[in-house]
Amino acid sequence: MPRLLVCSPLLFLLAAACGDVETLTATDGDSETGTSDDSTGTTGTGTTGPTSTGEPPDPSSSTTLGPVTTGDPVTTDGADTTTTTTATTGSTTDDGTTGTSTTGDGTTGTSTTGDAPVVPELPTPTANCPDIEDGDVSFHPAGLDSPRDVRIWVDLDAADQADGPVVFYWHGTGGSPQEALTGIGDLGIQEILDLGGIVIAPTHDPLAGIFPWYLVLSETLDDLLLADEALACAREQIGVDASRIYTLGFSAGGLHTAQMSVRRSGYIAAAAPYSGGLIFGGMPPFENADNKFAAMIFHGGPTDNVVVGFEQASKDYATYLDGNANFNFLCNHGGGHSIPDVQDNVMQFFFDHPFGVGASPYAQGLPADFPAYCAL
Repeated sequence: MPRLLVCSPLLFLLAAACGDVETLTATDGDSETGTSDDSTGTTGTGTTGPTSTGEPPDPSSSTTLGPVTTGDPVTTDGADTTTTTTATTGSTTDDGTTGTSTTGDGTTGTSTTGDAPVVPELPTPTANCPDIEDGDVSFHPAGLDSPRDVRIWVDLDAADQADGPVVFYWHGTGGSPQEALTGIGDLGIQEILDLGGIVIAPTHDPLAGIFPWYLVLSETLDDLLLADEALACAREQIGVDASRIYTLGFSAGGLHTAQMSVRRSGYIAAAAPYSGGLIFGGMPPFENADNKFAAMIFHGGPTDNVVVGFEQASKDYATYLDGNANFNFLCNHGGGHSIPDVQDNVMQFFFDHPFGVGASPYAQGLPADFPAYCAL
């Protein structure tokens, strides 16, 4: 399939002629107009657009871009929607990953199926690693035509003292990696760094098309190969806590977050998409269906529409996870297409759900300080 997706005239009757199709609304009171300049924040005013209707296209052939629709709600009994792969050094996974993987750092997990314990399957570098440092770092993993930049937050002194958590952040259309300052929050990022951890926020490839991340509309794995490489290099140079690797993002980044959580369930411990989910009735293959990672799924209700109907996409993601017995819950904040002020809750959710936790500590009820609009 071509790497450069062609803009659909019909789609951009909805979304303003191949320009930015979604903007970020923050609720922290310090928002700035959305921008792709990494030197500024990406918060601004959310816009609402219509969602197209009709039969969803076949996800496996969605290389011709038409109006985006979530299609019919996903329904699944979990019997035939997963592909389980165990990555080993020098092998290629079923979803086309070209990197190599090993089990992670001797970390043991709790079996979530009653069988053998589940352990993280961490990638190893496929090329020479750049120096991991705070700021923009360029990676060129095998399988990518050219290097890609990643914005990294890390405190090397703290990382030298402890192997900390890893949090991936995926920005929305028209945004930049600096959006992580809103999605995770300044205090959240500092908490991760103080634990010796690292925040990894990739810069999108302009060739991805109208959305910043390939997997929103295609099966191209470039963004996941980039994530694998950044994780592998961080593990090699500074060490990481293999049981605490998380992913979150907003809008198109939330759609990619859902994809990553499933396609990298070999190492993801939990996910938190803001206005994300699955579209086209998408059913991405589970890398490791035995890892019952948890998901805290936010959407803004019926008005959460910018080309995609994110309320339905979020519900479809939850239904798909239900089919694999993954613990998840929906949070309808009712604020339309925006990132709610829940960063502390998201960090608590992450840290309460390490890899292979088994039965969620929230199974009998959510923490009392979680928003009332979150419900099991």
